[in-house]
Amino acid sequence: MSFGLEKCSRMITKRGKVVRTEGIELPEGNIADIEDSYKYLGIPQANGNHEEAARKAATTKYLQRVRQVLRSQLNGKNKIRAINTYALPVIRYPAGIISWPKEEIEATDIKTRKLLTMHGGFHPKSSTLRLYAKRKEGGRGLVSVSTTVQDETTNIQEYIGKMAPTDRVLSEYLRQQKPKKEEGDEEPSWKDRPLHVMYHRQIEEVADIQKSYQ
Repeated sequence: MSFGLEKCSRMITKRGKVVRTEGIELPEGNIADIEDSYKYLGIPQANGNHEEAARKAATTKYLQRVRQVLRSQLNGKNKIRAINTYALPVIRYPAGIISWPKEEIEATDIKTRKLLTMHGGFHPKSSTLRLYAKRKEGGRGLVSVSTTVQDETTNIQEYIGKMAPTDRVLSEYLRQQKPKKEEGDEEPSWKDRPLHVMYHRQIEEVADIQKSYQ
């Protein structure tokens, strides 16, 4: 057996500051200090998570995949499905682990809609709410980045709350968390919009609306 030194590095911190050293000398070679960061389960880390780098990398890859899907020959329904299952997991994976500013989330959703418009998949005057509504409710079925980040954060918080009574580390983490802000009113529906609801109203009077949306 031998050490895979190319996979090894060292970091020493004292009172929150990184201390540079000459590494560790071994018969097989030298284990050097970490230059910038290392990846643990796909998240760049050093003296804590490199959250900005992780967000930037995830957002860039997400948008690349969205463009790849929109350039494909898939029909409209399958393009939306492909974005949900192929592009969004890039955001979903680190979403509950690192903090994600609301401004960045909203900017990524705006870029997604802009790409859809550029590729003929979303009219500039279409209802944004309808784009994110479920298909069986008359929407397009796209899952927003905002919803993805919120879902993952909520899932992890629920897991921590469930396991905290039997885990001292999670219990201490939960104790130090700031209290949550009260949730606001329910999200508005596209059916509340006077212009966009006209189509829905007209077919509701003369047809089976569930089968129409199918």
